[in-house]
Amino acid sequence: MYRDENLKELARKKFHHFATLERKHQELDDIIDKMEKKTYLTPAEELELEKMKKERLKLRDEMVMLIKKAQEASENEK
Repeated sequence: MYRDENLKELARKKFHHFATLERKHQELDDIIDKMEKKTYLTPAEELELEKMKKERLKLRDEMVMLIKKAQEASENEK
């Protein structure tokens, strides 16, 4: 985990919008968690939940890509 945090910090420094992606991902994660704890979801809520899960995954994929780019750039600087 320590290494992962170092890579995230590196990505935050190299890509100014990385922190925004992290914040949006965490917000969605919190909302999704609350919705999944509900006993019952309306059909509209179920659709919204699926939409939010897809958006959260998209954000995660983008963050992973930026972490990889930051890591590669760091390795090339050595």
